Amino acid sequence: MVGRLFDMFRGTQTATDPVCGMDVDTKNPPGGTFDYQGTTYYFCGKGCRLEFEEDAEGYLSGRKKMEM
Repeated sequence: MVGRLFDMFRGTQTATDPVCGMDVDTKNPPGGTFDYQGTTYYFCGKGCRLEFEEDAEGYLSGRKKMEM
C-alpha cells in the first residue's frame, strides 16, 4: 500500500503482467509490451511476454496460469 502511494507521487503507473500477476512499471516494463486486440499488455520479463504471445486467449480467459 505504501509503495503504491509513493508511486502515485512519483507519477509511476503499474499494470499487472497477465501471465505471472506481477506489478510492472508501464513506463519501463522489463519484458516489454504486446498489443492484443487493441489493448497493450505489460510484462515483467521476456519469458512472460513470449508465453502470452503464444496463447493470449488462454491467459486472458484464466484457462492458463503460470505457476510461481
